Amino acid sequence: MTHAGPKTVNEAHDSAVVGVQADTVHGGVTIYQVSDADSPERRFTVGVRYLHAGVPSEARRLIESAVMAGHASSESYFYLMLALLSGRTLQHLSTEDLSILRTAREWTADQPRDRWTDAIHVINRLLESLSSPGTEDLQAIVKDFDGLGREQREAVLRNLEVFLAGPHQDWTWQRAFDAAREQRWQDDRQNRVWRFFQPEPAGPRVRWPAPVRTRLGDRIRAGATAVVFLFFAGFLVTLSWQQTWSWTLGGLLIAVGAGYLAAVAGLHRRHLMRRLRTEERRLSGAVTEGDTPRRYRFASDIDRQFRSYFGRYVPDGVDRRDWLELTRGFRQKLRDEIVEIYRESRVPAKRVAWLVRFLAADVKRQWLAGELYGYRRRLQVPVAVDAALATSIVVLVVVIPGLLWNAMQVRPFAAAGSTIIALAGGTFAVRGWAGILLERLRFAAEQAEAEESYEARVAAYRRWSRKLESRPSDAEMAQWLDSDHKALIEEAMQHYRLAPHDIIAHAFIEAPPSGAYERARVPKGPMRYSRYRLLIFLLSADGVRQMSVTLNFETGRFHDRERMNYRYDAVAAVHVIDADDGQKTLELTLLDNQSVKVAVTGPPPQTVGPGEDNRTISRVTLDAAGLGNTLHVLEGIAAEGKQWIRYEREREREGLAHLVVAAEVTLD
Repeated sequence: MTHAGPKTVNEAHDSAVVGVQADTVHGGVTIYQVSDADSPERRFTVGVRYLHAGVPSEARRLIESAVMAGHASSESYFYLMLALLSGRTLQHLSTEDLSILRTAREWTADQPRDRWTDAIHVINRLLESLSSPGTEDLQAIVKDFDGLGREQREAVLRNLEVFLAGPHQDWTWQRAFDAAREQRWQDDRQNRVWRFFQPEPAGPRVRWPAPVRTRLGDRIRAGATAVVFLFFAGFLVTLSWQQTWSWTLGGLLIAVGAGYLAAVAGLHRRHLMRRLRTEERRLSGAVTEGDTPRRYRFASDIDRQFRSYFGRYVPDGVDRRDWLELTRGFRQKLRDEIVEIYRESRVPAKRVAWLVRFLAADVKRQWLAGELYGYRRRLQVPVAVDAALATSIVVLVVVIPGLLWNAMQVRPFAAAGSTIIALAGGTFAVRGWAGILLERLRFAAEQAEAEESYEARVAAYRRWSRKLESRPSDAEMAQWLDSDHKALIEEAMQHYRLAPHDIIAHAFIEAPPSGAYERARVPKGPMRYSRYRLLIFLLSADGVRQMSVTLNFETGRFHDRERMNYRYDAVAAVHVIDADDGQKTLELTLLDNQSVKVAVTGPPPQTVGPGEDNRTISRVTLDAAGLGNTLHVLEGIAAEGKQWIRYEREREREGLAHLVVAAEVTLD
């Protein structure tokens, strides 16, 4: 957590970051990926995407290089002009920028008319009218603007918002506000934004059973003792046959049948009992939630997910504490499995959250269906098995002594010795083969359970993946955020009863808020947040009107409104802390010790892809937030006070004189 400075009368500790979720970087998304070897067409396409994402500096660099490399068309020059003017004031335009604008004018003048050249002509007329506004000319420009295609109108309004001023403000802002109201919740925003912050889910896995653990030596010993048993048992049968062959034949058939039945029933009974004990032991084992060492980041994150989702998926009518206690063993068993099967693959815990959520919901489903402890019923030894085992033992106890008695009548000492050896060999043989067969039964049962579990998880994974298919693009996120900006400006202007022409300039600070939020981005794209702290500064002749809100970006709703009014000469300082990792913190201090301190960017990204670093990601994010113009305005006020208005207008006139020369064009 980052703390603000000493306590003052009014502080906004927006630099505090609590509960930020792990980064989500959408792998496989290449909308902003470009290399020096790419064609001019590819560079232009990526540049336009950056412009739509609200990152004009990257858009300028890529579109300009594409046009200079030969990708010249009315569309490319239209977007080049927008990129040059987007988010900038007149003072920001360099001599090189003006030269490019002049080149665009000259190239477009000789081209056949299409929707792109019409849009360029409107931009040129807008620029011309800045120096010589006239009501009739302005009405004609408005008519031409309204006649543009929707794509061109929205692009002009969005990217020339900061640039256009003076006679254009009333109608441009009105058009911008109308467009924002229309676009703010379109394309099912409230049901789709949350998907942007969901990472690509890790594939489904289960803990497959341990392989059969019998060794060659176990089979050799079991086979050898079985041979010993059969040899001496056969010798005893031979002796009994010599005494009474009819009784021996009948007793032998009965004994073999009863022995087979006892073996089958005994194995089945032992198998069920062992599985039941194993399951009970797993569910009653020591719970280690919260005791995971801090160095095991993945396991700790999985612990939190299990606590969160099991606390959320509580059956109706069941107290949450009771539910967590009831499912304590199930939670631990599943938690241990997830940690085991995913930890070594370096999968971030967020990519496994879908599976944890499914498991929590499945436990609830089993409880509602009365199946949570269904394993006890399934593993209970049937009465028929106990009856068969008991009956077969009774039969063997009756028949075998008779056979041994017959053998004793022929050769008593040999029969006695053979009985002892056969009994010992049989005991070891039964134990050996029982262990081997029980291990095979264990493996088969666990394999069947694992396959059933895997199929259920695959189905859940596919359902979740289909849900994420409607994840919004980065450009959609940028458009919604831009609409929120417009909505906040309109709300602030209505509250302060200001008309657009009363606004000399405005500035934004767009930052992650204090408290919990999620963040995500596409590779080489700006960071997007599930919540924002938005601060707007409206500069009029009377002073500065400041309004700050917390934006729930998933719903588009504003919360926690705060307002401040102060004179230009009340601004004591604007302090910017630029950390080595790219994180920026801005502090605006007034003369009465009131201050606003905001971490304009969140903590450094935890995941950085190829060709990226923390400073690059921060730069792109800050560019998308329009921080450059905000700092220009606030630092100018802090340095020049109210004189900033006069100086700013003088600087605008100087820039305008150069701009008009570059933009001047003869219209048909």
